[in-house]
Amino acid sequence: MTPTPESLTQRPEISEVLRELWRTLKPKPRPLNPYRARELFTGTTVVEIAVLSGKLIATDDLRRVPYFDIDPVNSVNYGLGQDEWAKLFAERAQVAHASVGNTCPRITGRDDGSLVVVSPDFDEEGDEAVLLDGESLVASIITDLWAVQLVDYDNWMSHGGFEPTPDNGLSVIEVTPGLYQWTVYSHSDEFDRDADGRVEFAKLELIQAC
Repeated sequence: MTPTPESLTQRPEISEVLRELWRTLKPKPRPLNPYRARELFTGTTVVEIAVLSGKLIATDDLRRVPYFDIDPVNSVNYGLGQDEWAKLFAERAQVAHASVGNTCPRITGRDDGSLVVVSPDFDEEGDEAVLLDGESLVASIITDLWAVQLVDYDNWMSHGGFEPTPDNGLSVIEVTPGLYQWTVYSHSDEFDRDADGRVEFAKLELIQAC
């Protein structure tokens, strides 16, 4: 029978040096990582934001302005962390945040006044996106930071923001002034961003006009 390191260290002829060496090399339990996912998140993120100016700034990252530079509490590699982060953005800065990966989605408007963040199906023959009936393109987002963020124009400008231009990645979307509900589907750990065909990430809907 092949002796184990534990049995060898019990023999008197094995030196204390060898026993100490084994204790040093013996694998140690890995510490728990407090920055890990605590549970699977399979729901939707739902928050409310005010858009009193009737104009929305749309981009991938508002954090270039310090007021909107909000750090996550937990790892955003998991749905739970993304859900918590989006709620922080809404609570502290009235920002609608959705993690969408490096998908460069479109924002479309519908006849009912809602906005949808979507990777539409694509017509290869016509070389164009396929939109639904009653749907129109209102913005395209370059996702260098893997997110879509929306904020009221006056809120943005009054906290150090700058005017949108074709070169700074900011778009302006006209909407009905009021209170909106922001629902994000893509924060679920089961959401497939790279699924074939049309993929909807999030939706903004008017709750109450003002």
